[in-house]
Amino acid sequence: MSRAWCGCRALVVACVLGWAAHAQAHSFALSALKLTEGERGDFIVTWERLHALSEPEAAYLLLRPIFPQHCQLVPPRLSCGPAGLTGRIGFAGLGEVAQTGLIQVHWQNGAVQSFSFSSAEPQATIGVPSQATSRFELGRHFVWIGLEHIWLGWDHLLFVLGLFWLVRGTALLVKTITAFTVAHSLTLSAATLGFHAVPAAPVEAVIALSIAFVAQELARQARDGTPSFTGRSPWFVAFSFGLLHGFGFANALAEIELAARDLPVALVCFNAGVELGQLAFVGTLLALRPLARRVEHAGGPRVVQLGHYAMGALAMYWFCERLAAFGGGS
Repeated sequence: MSRAWCGCRALVVACVLGWAAHAQAHSFALSALKLTEGERGDFIVTWERLHALSEPEAAYLLLRPIFPQHCQLVPPRLSCGPAGLTGRIGFAGLGEVAQTGLIQVHWQNGAVQSFSFSSAEPQATIGVPSQATSRFELGRHFVWIGLEHIWLGWDHLLFVLGLFWLVRGTALLVKTITAFTVAHSLTLSAATLGFHAVPAAPVEAVIALSIAFVAQELARQARDGTPSFTGRSPWFVAFSFGLLHGFGFANALAEIELAARDLPVALVCFNAGVELGQLAFVGTLLALRPLARRVEHAGGPRVVQLGHYAMGALAMYWFCERLAAFGGGS
């Protein structure tokens, strides 16, 4: 093995590990603010989730919640007067500490509205809803939260990419992705509805190991030239590890405090957002497959091997990082 090839592998691994330190992986970089209406136009404000922040005071300072101009915030009270909470709400500080934000409004009439925000769309318009409108908006926002969770969940996407690399043939790819989807939908539903739950820290660590396993199988298949059991039956591996990834999704959804009556809608729509994001990613990979094959043909097998090394290195970095956090009790 040439020194140049060894140096190239080392450089790829170093670049991947440098990027990994800033990657969000499967973390749910979301902060959630809850507004509960008492008297008309008078709300109690509480933080349901603080991403990377330990104190509410820091959250107000860094995330900078936005409320209508006629409303006055003196934590934990938000007073909007006779006009009520109507106008623009959101977060001005997204992208600095948290990637996404959620504001849940529990109205005096029993309706609940949920608004999700990102740095690209940090504001929305709010008005007093009917029960039917609030259910529709709750579902719509949890579809978007599911989409964002997938697109910011690098480890989930990397696992899907590994399956895509591993599978030869469109029919087998459809079978494999379907098996993965069914599996993580089952455990997501079971854990969210309280039938079974697994602690977040070990789940996240083993999710990273699932990516390393797929990377190792890819490297073995490329080296030996013949598919292993994983290569012949990728749907089985996808289903097995999909059960684990579903617990990861459930832990993310559980970080948002939801009323029992809102849970079914939130679960179905969050899962729908996850599936839409996954389908969009697989569709992009399919569109890029001809280009990837040309690059592979031009660069030779070692170009593909570098991708396998990068995938494995990134997965093991995440595993060690999560294992260290688990051991430290965080």
